[in-house]
Amino acid sequence: METVGMEGAHVLAAYARAYGLWQQRQLAEAEAVLSDCWRQCGMQSLRGMLLMAYILRDQKRYVSEMSCLVSLLERFAHSPEASLLAEAWSLLGSVLRMLGESRLSVEAFRKSAAVEPDARQKLVEESNAIFSANAIDPVSADFMQVLYAEYRTYLAALPVTLFPARRYGHARIRVGYLSADLRDHAVGQFVRALLTQYDPEAFSVYVYALSARQDAVTAALRAGGAQWREAAGWSFEEIARAVRRDEIDVLVDLGGHTAGNALPVFAWRPAPVQISGIGYFSSTGIDETTGFLSDVFCAPQPRSPYFTEPLLRLPQSHFCYQPFSQFPGVGAPPCLRKGYVTFGCFNNFSKVSDRVLAVWRDLLRAVPGAHLLLKHQLFDSEEGRRYTQRRLRCLGLPLACVEMRGLSQDYLAQYHDVDIALDTRPYTGGLTTCEALYMGVPVVTWIGGYHGARFGWSFLANLGLEELAAADDAAYLAIAAALAGDWDLLRLLRRTLRERMQRSPLMDARCYVAEMEALYRALVARERHGGGDVGAFLA
Repeated sequence: METVGMEGAHVLAAYARAYGLWQQRQLAEAEAVLSDCWRQCGMQSLRGMLLMAYILRDQKRYVSEMSCLVSLLERFAHSPEASLLAEAWSLLGSVLRMLGESRLSVEAFRKSAAVEPDARQKLVEESNAIFSANAIDPVSADFMQVLYAEYRTYLAALPVTLFPARRYGHARIRVGYLSADLRDHAVGQFVRALLTQYDPEAFSVYVYALSARQDAVTAALRAGGAQWREAAGWSFEEIARAVRRDEIDVLVDLGGHTAGNALPVFAWRPAPVQISGIGYFSSTGIDETTGFLSDVFCAPQPRSPYFTEPLLRLPQSHFCYQPFSQFPGVGAPPCLRKGYVTFGCFNNFSKVSDRVLAVWRDLLRAVPGAHLLLKHQLFDSEEGRRYTQRRLRCLGLPLACVEMRGLSQDYLAQYHDVDIALDTRPYTGGLTTCEALYMGVPVVTWIGGYHGARFGWSFLANLGLEELAAADDAAYLAIAAALAGDWDLLRLLRRTLRERMQRSPLMDARCYVAEMEALYRALVARERHGGGDVGAFLA
């Protein structure tokens, strides 16, 4: 017994040393301390293995991290430390998503939510599952509804007390925005017009900033004149009470089921009108949501089996792209200097399903000499590149024609090496698509069957480039191959796409804000008097 006690003490001491090194970002040293201890003592602890998973994650050794977590969960499956097991399942969900294993990622997050003892964290993990499910190809509406029902079950466990219904008679409609992403982030570039170009005679704008992270984009958004509430660290109830005190008429969630969201605030019903959109691409799944922001291209109908709430359809784009980035100049198509066409995808690689890769394989076969350029943080590590190469090889892609690049600050300039950008399905590109187009790179996309799978179609339709959107895999392949064979067209698009975007509804801030404010007016009028003409946004 004494020997075992000494070994246990040694393991605890090694954990403490490794944890301190990890906090100081001395990752290799921290890994060595744990590995040496395990080798000497022949025993591992749950906390030690969990720390090792974090060390491997921070080293971007994602395959090793996955293996470590699988081993942990097998070894300590019956541990009474539920919160640590939930944390391990959550880490496994994240790394599986990174590696493109979306179905397994969803199940890992669901397991995390199930074993997690904390009611608020259960909602975080179920949100993670819902988010990951959007990359499953195909994902059924019934499966999404199962996940939404689970989320509502966890939400019902919170001590929520509905606020009594109130209708305000403000001379200026009060609009509140909930977001954790008001910084150098996709959301910051899509809400810029709403926070800086609204009509101050008719609207008062309030912001509930859910993250303490701030940068130059935050400063620019704050300069728009909105009442700014620093809500980082607040409980859902505290946020709901702040919204209620501010007598918000329309509360707009900008996060959906993304990281740091405050969707549960809707459960308190702090505002008469509560809508979601822009920062997320699928249903909230919450009964208290008035509607989800969309447009006539993303939403074929105002009701979708993938949504629990109605879709509020703007007549043009439900996005307004107002970039903060300094874009490099547009160069000539690289095919002119290389002698072959380069397809590219800078989307998060977790969106790239095997079905998508199979289409890209056929495309590379159909276009003589073509190359494929992939860019994502997964390729920052040798492990990530090897894992992806094995996946590509199994699907028959010619590795000699595929280049993988990691993250870099000059990623916009790297569009100079891409002739044609390839969108993903069913989880399409958003900001990435806009950036490619603004760099003069045409994007080939799919027209999916529901809101989040039709972003590319909406972008292209608003640019008058509907012919680059495909109804099925065969059409996608044909469009991309035909475009690759027309270098004169590639040269023309390279020269004109940026100006075309600037003149399109995608960047027409004045028109976009007017359409959004018309929607807000109609929703508030319907709530106050039962007579608002919301039908125009639902028809």
